[in-house]
Parts: sequence; structure tokens; C-alpha cells
Amino acid sequence: MTRTVTLLSLLLLLPFFTLAGGIKGEVNGSDGEPLIGAVISIKPINKMSVVGMDGTYRINDLPEGDYTITVKYVGYKDLTKTVSIAANGWTASDLILDVDAVQLDEAVVYGTKERKTSESARATERVSSKVMTVLSAQDIELSPDLNVANVVQRVAGVSLERNNSGDGQFAIVRGMDKRYNYTLVNGVKIPSPDNKNRYVPLDLFPSDLLDRLEVTKALTPDMEGDAVGGVINMEMKDAPETYSGQLNLSLGNNSLFGGGNPFMTWNTGGNLNTPPSWNGINNAIPSDFNTNHLLNQYKNYVPNIVAGLSIGNRFMNDKLGVMLAGSYQQTARGSESTWYSTGLMSDGTTSLDNMEDRDYYQLQKRMGLHAKLDYRINNKHSIQWYNAFVNLRNDQVRDVTRTRTWGSYDPINGNAGEMSYVTRYRSTIQQIFNSTLTGQHELNNWLKADWSAVYSKASNNVPDNTKFSRSGSMTNWVEEPERIAARSSLTRRWDYNDDEDIALYTNFTFTPEISFIYDTEFKVGGLVRNKNRSNDFEQYRFNAGSRALVKGEDWNDITDVDWIIENPTGVNYSPNRYQSHENIRAAYGQFKFDFNQKLEMTGGVRMEHTDIGYYLPQPTNEIIDNDLQEMSQTYVDFLPSIHFKYKINPKSNLRSSYFKSVIRPGFAEFVPIENGDTEDDWTEMGNPFVERTIGHNLDLRYELFPSGMDKFMIGGFYKKLINPIEYSLNRQAGYIMPDNYGDAENMGIEIDIVKYFNKFGISANYTYTHSKIVTEKAFYEREIPDDDTSDIVIRSALEERPLQGQAAHIANLSLLYKNPELGLDMQLATVYTGDRIHSLSAFYGNDMWQKGFFQLDLSIEKRVSPKTLLYLKAYNLLDNAYEVEIRQPINEAQSHFPHQGEVGDNVLVRQDFYRRQFLVGLKYNF
Repeated sequence: MTRTVTLLSLLLLLPFFTLAGGIKGEVNGSDGEPLIGAVISIKPINKMSVVGMDGTYRINDLPEGDYTITVKYVGYKDLTKTVSIAANGWTASDLILDVDAVQLDEAVVYGTKERKTSESARATERVSSKVMTVLSAQDIELSPDLNVANVVQRVAGVSLERNNSGDGQFAIVRGMDKRYNYTLVNGVKIPSPDNKNRYVPLDLFPSDLLDRLEVTKALTPDMEGDAVGGVINMEMKDAPETYSGQLNLSLGNNSLFGGGNPFMTWNTGGNLNTPPSWNGINNAIPSDFNTNHLLNQYKNYVPNIVAGLSIGNRFMNDKLGVMLAGSYQQTARGSESTWYSTGLMSDGTTSLDNMEDRDYYQLQKRMGLHAKLDYRINNKHSIQWYNAFVNLRNDQVRDVTRTRTWGSYDPINGNAGEMSYVTRYRSTIQQIFNSTLTGQHELNNWLKADWSAVYSKASNNVPDNTKFSRSGSMTNWVEEPERIAARSSLTRRWDYNDDEDIALYTNFTFTPEISFIYDTEFKVGGLVRNKNRSNDFEQYRFNAGSRALVKGEDWNDITDVDWIIENPTGVNYSPNRYQSHENIRAAYGQFKFDFNQKLEMTGGVRMEHTDIGYYLPQPTNEIIDNDLQEMSQTYVDFLPSIHFKYKINPKSNLRSSYFKSVIRPGFAEFVPIENGDTEDDWTEMGNPFVERTIGHNLDLRYELFPSGMDKFMIGGFYKKLINPIEYSLNRQAGYIMPDNYGDAENMGIEIDIVKYFNKFGISANYTYTHSKIVTEKAFYEREIPDDDTSDIVIRSALEERPLQGQAAHIANLSLLYKNPELGLDMQLATVYTGDRIHSLSAFYGNDMWQKGFFQLDLSIEKRVSPKTLLYLKAYNLLDNAYEVEIRQPINEAQSHFPHQGEVGDNVLVRQDFYRRQFLVGLKYNF
């Protein structure tokens, strides 16, 4: 693999080395803009070149003589110039094209911003009033990433939380856990299909539906105030000025599957849509449950498929714009994993209680539909109607072999007195529908108004989540036949939740003239949102009778068993059935002053009124006794902010900002419900007493945009969190619960660099984050420390640690090559995420840490005709393991356990391998 990476790096570097002799220089417009992509032709030799990403050009291998250069670029007048070249030498010639005033005059009628180019992304970063980073559609297309979650990890300061198949799912911005960020589509908030939380799984969204991705890290008053880390805004494809369309098709493979590890699945179409109780059956019988669809199926090859189509045009004298786009992705993912269940010994060391060999087989089917209409009533009024539907279906088999690693367990000779086998068949169907009607109105030359009416609905459906459990043992590495013996050997569970939002946004912008201020803007507005969530749950348990059934004698597959229902009425009392609401009323006032075209100040205050609560229609007796069957609370938060931008010169800015924000708990976090179907097999418990978090945020950043696509940014940030919400593992109670943990600090520095050398470029960013929180942790100790016969008691002590999910070091490095003449684009991209806390423990020094890891991806695009482009994407080339550990030393006996290290190494809790994936395809523009 090292040789492969070295070869790929050399291929990217090779085009940079050129022969001596020729013409080189910069190409700019008379307005100071670098004309990236301008076409340069030279006579009498018929040679052509294209201006590189740094605004420079070079034409090689020209003999001595005089030449005529012609430069063309849309929106600028053609330039012709004569240049002389001496023998074996280079001639420097900078070229400046005059702006074509005629074309500019025409553009005034219906001016639109080109938002999907890399140049527009860089311009937005430069002129924005707030701290933000922008990735354009051009950047996204070249990246190896298929969904928004994996795209956003390329942004400085952003890391990912991944699911068990290794795919990115949630963004962690500046070390702030996913709860501290929110997601927008075209500037409006959307609900989450997640069954417990308000944050949106970013892997739902195909990346090829985007025009740009914006990450804002400092909030202004006109933005909703519930973010500390940042805000991720997905700007979807807009209607082009002229007819255009694109077809995208590709096929790929995951190296994890095939040969000795075929892809394991089942008849996913056979899942019951609803349990008997939801159909009015109060006393279910075995015939109400079918098991024929739960027969294992094995496939040596499951293709990865990506298909996309987009068409856009303008009609009615360019007044009506239409954009239609669709995307479908099928990806086979999974992992080969080892998990350890751990305990805590009386001396504070960690015990290894169970080992699980887990194999995940997951088929993802992701679909996105996108329709946008915009109508330009005239040059002062316009309306847009946007509709989107995204759907992600994950069909997953989790096949587990669990070995009890104490008692008669002998890892050297292969003896295990107690083993178990658990196969879980689970389909998760998540979807979001959003419809947004928006209007922009210029009421006069100093007053503008805009509004948005939004309806959104998100849902999460897990139908017939089935677990099939068996027991066994092993002697001299030979496993005995599996047995069905325990109660609840088969469980079938249904979960469904939906989230419905109705919202109205209004904004008024005033631009009065004030004599002593160069440019003035006042903005006021408000928001009304009603959110309602419902959650439903059902579970049935089955056993095979009073005696153990042996595989090969009494049964061969799950359909051979006469299952007995243990709870024919289902779950009669369950707090997992609930309704909740969150109603937000917000208003703000904002000002922006540009004092002298140097110093710009933006600030104001936002008020958010929150009404949040839940109702349990089937509370347990314990919940009734504690008077927790319903809850409603209201509160008001005033969120001031102030932002300064000093324009040192036209190419550099100095920014500073402060904003206050509020983070509300997720729905299931304050509802006292249990969820025992988590990946970590710990029961999760809601906490009705968890409080909202208040954040105070400071930013300072220097920006330099020297030329072309180059940029250099360095900044620092500081965040003070009051009552941060984190999960803690309570081993005695056997569950994890969200709670508030005093105050916390988070600070760091970001560096973001893009540098091109004509066609070769380097993009790099690095973020160092340091956070600190002090919490009370328990530990075991002898009641009389010097007396080994005294009782063991639990005491507590304060422990300082980072925030959960925060990595001290995050880095991205991409080697880029863009050659329009050859129609060739290449990107070799690596991401590093440092050590961070994976799960918190209630005990001192017993937190679980995810170890730092690298991921290397490759993307190559080659234009083979003016309309056709071929591409290759390769993921996870290094195939590094994802590992979680407890920073306690293993002993001699534990060092013989599979995958554990030497005596004194940290305890390995989890190790996952996801293997490599490849995709080959084409894009056709029409």
C-alpha cells in the first residue's frame, strides 16, 4: 500500500515539472479579478493554454522568435499582444483584459450569482460578514465523496462521527459534538428523522444535488441561535441561465465482500409492515408472525451503483426557472469487528467479560429528488418554490459470536465454556420531505423584504427488527452445535417516529443613508415554528419451549422452530410511546455598518422563546409514582452577537466576533424512556431533568486571498459552555443517560491553506482543539486503605477531561492537479482525526477513547469529449483500523486475548476494519 500511495503522489506531482523555454505570467481583469480558465492561443505556432487556478499561465517549449498571444474570457474584451522570446529563455508577460461594459449592462436586468464555482466560493468567504467556509459544486464533484457527511469532513475544523459500516454520518465542528450544530437546506432548518435527537444525519443527502456547502462558525442575529460549533447549510441546485443537463452513472465494488466473506442478507421485502397490536390484534398467535423471510442469503458480489440526472432551463423570457434533479445510490458496506464488554475490578483495573466477533453487512439505498421553480415577476420581485425528498434505507445484518472471557475461558488452547450467537436483521428507513415557498421583494431603494413558508416532515421506521439468539461452547477450537435454549431467544421489535415542522420566516432590510457612515444596513425579522414529534414502539418475545433444541438435530434454520409467544399482548406499558412538541417564537434586530470601506461591524440581539414538553400515553408505574408522565416548560433566551471585519487591503481581512447561543436537549433525551437496542448494547435512559446549554463564543481570524484560488486563513476560537450535555455510563444501573456537567471550556486554533502552482495545487487545513470539563467520577477503595480485609466502598473524585467527541488534532491534506487542456482533474486526499472520547464512564479513568486514524481517498476525472467525462473514485486506501480503548493497562492473562496487545498496553474495547471501495463512472452533459 505504501508503494501505491507513493506512485499516486508522483503522478500528481509529475505535471508540475516542465521543460524550460516559453511564456509565463498572470492574467487578470481590469477590475482586479484573476481570470481563471481564460483561454490563451498563440500564433504562428498553434498552441493553446488555459489560465491555472492561481491566475497564472505558462506555455512551454517555444523556440526563439516573435509570437502573437490572444486571450479570451467571457465578460471581458479579447486581448491580443505581441511577445518576443530569446533563445532558451523564458519571457514574463502579465495580461490584463478590460471589462466588457456591454455584457455587464445586459446582466443588470436579471443578475444572478454563479454559486457553484470554486471562484464564487472563495469570493463568498472573502466578502462575508461572518466567519464561514464554502465548498462549491466544483470542489464537491472532484472530491471522492458521495454524500454530504463525507464532503463536510474536508472543511477545516470538522470531523465525523461514523456508523458501524464506517460511513460518515454526523459532523463534529471544532470539537463540539453533533448536538452543538444544526443543518439547513437553502437557508431553512429541517427536522431530523433520528429516533432520539434533533440533529440531521448528513449521510441522507447525496452530494451531487448540491450547488455549494456552507459552514458558518459564528452566528449573526438573523440566524437561529442553537449552535455552538457551527451551522451547515446545503445550497441545492439552482436553475441555470440556459438549458443544461447532466447524466451520471457509475459502478463499483467493496473489497470487504467476496471469496471467503460473501455478503449476507435476507428477504428484506418480507418484513412485517406493522406488528399485530397496531392492527387491532390484542392477543397475537404464532401464525401472526412469519419467519420465512429470515432465511440467510449469501452473495459473492453486490455492486455499488451511483446514478444521477439533472435538467434545468429558463422559460417565458427568462422569467421562469426550472431545475429538476434526482440521485440514486446503492452501496454495500460493512465491517469486520471485534468488541469487548468490560467491567471494573475492585482495585480499579478493567476486566474483560465478553468478546464479540461482529460482522456487519449493510446495503444502503439512498435516493434524493429535488425540484426548484423560481419566477422573476420583475427586477424587484421574485418567488421560489423548492421541494425535496430524500430517502435512505439501510438493510443490515449483524452476525455476532460472543465468548465469555472468564471462568473456563482458555484463549491459548481454544476452550470456552459459554458462547452465544446473535444474528440481527434490521431495516432502517429514514426520509425527509421539505417544501419551501420563498419571496424576495424590493419595496423601494432603501427597503427590502423576504419571507419563507416551510413545511417539513421527517420519519424513521424500523420495521420488524429481529434478533435470533443461540448458545454454544468450544473445546480445543471446535465449536459445539448451536442450541436454542434461553427465554426470549427471538425478539421482534418495531420502532417508528416522525417529526413535523411548520415554520414562517420574515425579514426586513433597511439601507438608509447616514452621512458619516459609508454603508448602512438595518435588519429585523422573526420566526414562528411549531414542531410535533410522535414515537411508537412494540416488541414481542419468543422461545422454543422448555428444552434446548440442537442445530442439526432439532432444527437447521429459523423456520424449523415452533416459536412460542411469551407476551401475546405485546408491550402494554411503554414509555417508548410518546408525543412531544417544541414551539419556537423568535425575533431579532441586526445592524451592519461599513464605516470607511475598511471597518465593518455587524451585530444585534436575538430573542428566542421556547415551549418544549412531552406526554406519555402509557407510562409505567414508576413514572406515575414520580409524576413524570408529562412535562412542559417554557423559557426565553436573549442572544447578543457582535462581529468586526477590518479590510486590511482588498485581499486580506481581520475578523473578530462574539455570539451567545442556546442548545436544547434532544427529544428522547428529556423523555424518561429506555432504548435497549443501541449498537453498544447499553440501555439508554432519558433524563427529564436535563437542562439546556448556554454557549459564549469568541472568534478571531486573519484571512489572505493572494491570487486566483489561493487562500490562507488562521484563527483562534474560545467557547464557554454552561451546563453542557453529555452521556455518562452508569455501570451499576446498566444504562447511559444524558446529564449536565457543570461548565466547560473549548478553545483552539485553525489553519486553512490553499496554494496552486498553475495546475498543481495543495489544499491543507489543521485544527488544534483543547477542551476542559471537570466532573465527579466514582472509584473503588478499601474503607480502611491500609487494611486489605476491610470492606470495598465507592468514593468519588473530580476528574478533568476533554469534551466527549472532541479530538485535539484534526487535519486534511489534498494534492490537486487541474489541467483543463488535458481535461484532467486529480485529487489525493487524506484526513486525520486524533484521539477523542468515544463513551464516558461513571468511574474515574475508565472512559473509552477512540484512537487517532488516517483515511486516504483518491478521485480522478478525465474529459474524453466536450460533453463526456470519465471518473474513478477510491475510498479508504490505507484500510486503517478504527479502534476504541480504555486507558488502563492489560495484565498477563488479558494479553493472550485476541487482538489485545502486550502486558501494559491499553485495553482494546473495539476494532473495526471497513476495507476499500472503488467506483468507476461517467458524466454526460447535454
